[in-house]
Amino acid sequence: MVRIQDVFSLFCYNNINKNKSQVIIIFSISGDSHGKMMVGTLEKFPAGIKINIDYINKELEKRQMGYGRGKRMSIEKDSVDIISGLWKGVTTGAPISFVIKNLADNTEKEERSIPRPGHGDYSAFKKYKLDNLNIYAERNSARWTSVITALGSISKQFLNHLNIDTVSYVYSLGRILDENNYDFDFVKENKNIHTGSPNEEYSKLFKKEIDNFLKNSLGGKIRVIAKNIKPGIGDYSNLFDRIDSKIGKYFFAIPSVKGVVIGAENFHLPGTHYNDEFYFENNEISRKSNSAGGIEAGFTNGENIVVNVYAKPIPTVLEPMDSVDLKNNNNAKTKYIRSDTTAVPALSVILKNVMNLMLFEAIIENFGTGNYKDIVKRYQEF
Repeated sequence: MVRIQDVFSLFCYNNINKNKSQVIIIFSISGDSHGKMMVGTLEKFPAGIKINIDYINKELEKRQMGYGRGKRMSIEKDSVDIISGLWKGVTTGAPISFVIKNLADNTEKEERSIPRPGHGDYSAFKKYKLDNLNIYAERNSARWTSVITALGSISKQFLNHLNIDTVSYVYSLGRILDENNYDFDFVKENKNIHTGSPNEEYSKLFKKEIDNFLKNSLGGKIRVIAKNIKPGIGDYSNLFDRIDSKIGKYFFAIPSVKGVVIGAENFHLPGTHYNDEFYFENNEISRKSNSAGGIEAGFTNGENIVVNVYAKPIPTVLEPMDSVDLKNNNNAKTKYIRSDTTAVPALSVILKNVMNLMLFEAIIENFGTGNYKDIVKRYQEF
């Protein structure tokens, strides 16, 4: 016997796939680095999900615990205050809005006119033409990544119902490179929250490298992995609905990110060694490798999604650097501004949540909105 809800579910699924451009995730981030608060809004979130606020706050705490973080992290005690979109702790389908209060004051009381090399000071000044460079630091600051961490933490609570999981870890920091290729479960069980490494020996090496550059700054590499994603999620009809296009859009939006590589970094190999061969076993089609990082032709292919992210050193350093005073065009040295030695371990937390948010968008685009149980059913039947 055909049930009414099954007919309706099929109608929704077909309608969604015919009109995918109408089903999009809309999220916004606002607030200044040293204003009263940061503000986030997530639309199109499914109804019926009990939100675990403690989980969100724990992710925010991990973001602040990275080794090499500056004094501000000891001042801020990030937590979310959800102000809409919940009824007795359960999502309603309405936009979810929240605030994260800022506790740290801006230590820069004097007007700044000497731009920091590598920062957004100079380029923003050329566009907006406001003399005080402190203005541009408010939005160019990575303070807003607290919001995207919270957005990803909310998204993860939907992905849990699809059995989709994500991890991340640091595999390079400064001059130290960890060439081990860690298993998903090993990372999840062993990741050090201070260094982002799942390897105790490399955690020590990363800390030592940071200690050697306390007056400078360090970049590094982060690997983000998502598992249990069905093949066929994404699209190729619209170039920007491709999953790899979405990865580029989301990951490159994060400050300090200068490179994104999907899958293995072994492009020097010929195709017969790089391409992921198929085999059939135990009534399933599987792969012998995952060089493609779980994505082919803009679609997920059923393997783990693997994204390697390259982060540059933070532009604000204690050591003075050559610059120019924009007031008089005289050569000058940069002045001390409160900052981190490295944000790479913190980026590991942020980027995992960026992956959550990106996957959430892709799944909603493919399977629609409404009550989460209906979406889960459509996903499982896909």
